[in-house]
Amino acid sequence: MNFDTPTTSSAGQLTLLGLRGIGSVSAQRLAQVGPTLRHVLEALPNVIARHVPTQARAILRDKAAWESAYSRAIATLEKASAQGVSILSFAEPEYPLYLKAIPDRPSVLYVKGTLAPDHRSIACIGTREPSTFGVEVAKRITALLAARGWSIVSGLALGVDALAHQAALDAAGHTVAVMASGLDAVYPKKNAHLAEDILSRGGAWVSEQPFGAPAVSRNLVQRDRLQSGMSIGIIVMQTDVVGGSMHTVRFALTQGRHVWAPLPPEGVHRQEPKSQGILALTQRTGRELSQLVGAEPEYAELLEGRFATRPVAAPIMGKQDYDIFLSELERAADHMKSTMLQTGE
Repeated sequence: MNFDTPTTSSAGQLTLLGLRGIGSVSAQRLAQVGPTLRHVLEALPNVIARHVPTQARAILRDKAAWESAYSRAIATLEKASAQGVSILSFAEPEYPLYLKAIPDRPSVLYVKGTLAPDHRSIACIGTREPSTFGVEVAKRITALLAARGWSIVSGLALGVDALAHQAALDAAGHTVAVMASGLDAVYPKKNAHLAEDILSRGGAWVSEQPFGAPAVSRNLVQRDRLQSGMSIGIIVMQTDVVGGSMHTVRFALTQGRHVWAPLPPEGVHRQEPKSQGILALTQRTGRELSQLVGAEPEYAELLEGRFATRPVAAPIMGKQDYDIFLSELERAADHMKSTMLQTGE
């Protein structure tokens, strides 16, 4: 084993993650102990105690465990290279800029293909079962954004996600599929051809999950925070009050991201069950939304504080609002870049 491996490198972070009880947060904290894995191995117990849970401290003294974790890390890097996958640590310049700023960022990110170089990314999400209205706005708004040079981030799910990816490709734009499984498999299989098109036309697949990890429920929710974390904000094309899109809304708001939603016109489209979440996001106050979704304490505090008297999402009323929306998006991008420069990200 090479104990001189930098702690912030992908090999270093994968090694730390391979130690029992060390998760993404602890692996990044241990990188503060010293520049190499040797510094972590030889650190005083009181130093280690500041960075990892009690149950994980003993493993950091087990040299055999280190050797095994390092071997698995190198094997993972070799497999990634053979499959055309890059494994980026949080400290590498290629790691997505906005994702780097969220408090629970992954310590390593698996990437296949090409990420957008200029960080102009917007997440387009929504229900797996859109109505006619949902299909129309997902295609139209995504195509508009892609044609204006925005990278479209979505989750490769059936429904709105797939529509957004395809609309971006049809507009000769860039799109990123954020996956809940390892990048050695595509989920859902029905979108395998779309996933390959994304790569062949200059886009990317992204995941925080290791090879072989399945797209189980927990990983799907974790995936949602990456979509918003990688982006300036999110556009919820269509959703019910309960659903995966609301997870992404929660993550977006707690990450300080913007939320937009196309408001269905009066009549049948507004009465659709899959439009009720959009109405809640754009017309109810944060306090009302908190009660409606049964928000957990930390999220409820945000909704009932910052959004106590106003909706959490800005409505897009129709085509007449597109110029206003695009201007808001540009201002949000400028503000975020300025903020990140000031904080040294």
